[in-house]
Amino acid sequence: MKSLLVSERDTHCRYIAYIAAGCAAFKPQAVAASVRLAGGRVGYALRGDGVRFSRLRAVLAEKIAEVICVGYKYEFLCGQVHPAGLSRDQREILLAAVIAADFAEDARYVRLRLAEEKEEHCIDGFFRFRLRALSEKWQTVAACIPPAFTEGQLAEFMRYVLVTGSGRVFLKEGDVFDSRLRRLRRAALIEEGKPELNTLREIVLSGAGTVECLGAPSSRQERFLRTYYAGRVGFAAR
Repeated sequence: MKSLLVSERDTHCRYIAYIAAGCAAFKPQAVAASVRLAGGRVGYALRGDGVRFSRLRAVLAEKIAEVICVGYKYEFLCGQVHPAGLSRDQREILLAAVIAADFAEDARYVRLRLAEEKEEHCIDGFFRFRLRALSEKWQTVAACIPPAFTEGQLAEFMRYVLVTGSGRVFLKEGDVFDSRLRRLRRAALIEEGKPELNTLREIVLSGAGTVECLGAPSSRQERFLRTYYAGRVGFAAR
């Protein structure tokens, strides 16, 4: 019987909830899962065996990488990036774009580092002591962001990010789905924000190059898509 445990400080319980939800779809019935609360920490424990348990280990590593490369990076950027000239919502779109620009590379690095770890993962300690090179990279990225933006400059920056975007996502009302019609939830790793703002974040965080609307988007969603995804968005016939 093998075991895996991932933990965080309790103020970051949403990260453990995200990991647990992500693993639930892959967890076979033979694998036992539980959430633990003790000493100001929250943990998610798995016990099982077999080939599917090994696959679950890979899923767990993928979700931990998302926690760090979205949740942790967002918190880091919030303390570093305060460009003048943007509204609060525009700043949130900028932060999501900065996260998405290097997400694949950052997540690959985190997964490689996790491969060296044992069966217990303390996310906050892992980030602090094993990922210093990553936080130094984020510091460099933050220093390159201009101290002031216009709406036009933000749109240009988004177009730059979308050049490297690949794949397609689907928007239906407030939900965003990948090409296999799995609902995307990375915006749940960001604490603040109203539901519709999280929908816009989700589109950006997906890193997709194109967006297909399944049904009529809201006026706010349509304005966002026409501004930042012009030529890369398909609207349903009305």
